[in-house]
Amino acid sequence: MRQADLPGELGCQFTTDDGQVLLIAMGNVASSEPARGVVKVAGYVEPVSAPGGFDGITDSPTFNGKGKTVRIQVTGEPSEGGESPPRPATLTYDRADGAQRAWPGEWQCGP
Repeated sequence: MRQADLPGELGCQFTTDDGQVLLIAMGNVASSEPARGVVKVAGYVEPVSAPGGFDGITDSPTFNGKGKTVRIQVTGEPSEGGESPPRPATLTYDRADGAQRAWPGEWQCGP
């Protein structure tokens, strides 16, 4: 996942409570180009995108990909201090066939 070649100057990632990185996305600030990312579910890494560049993915974004929608819902205040602290969040993965799965974790954005 971390080796994904994603365009953009800043990024975000979702990490589960047990330390697994499930989604990484990158985008440019003040851009009309979508942010690009990869999501890993059931051992498969697949591309996703979200509108609005980096600015569009910092707070509870929705990513779309072939046959899937991935929603990040920020659920609380930052758990640490600093420039880009992680925030508690839930990643919900919806498949086109109606199957759904959710993971608690943290959403962190920055350089």
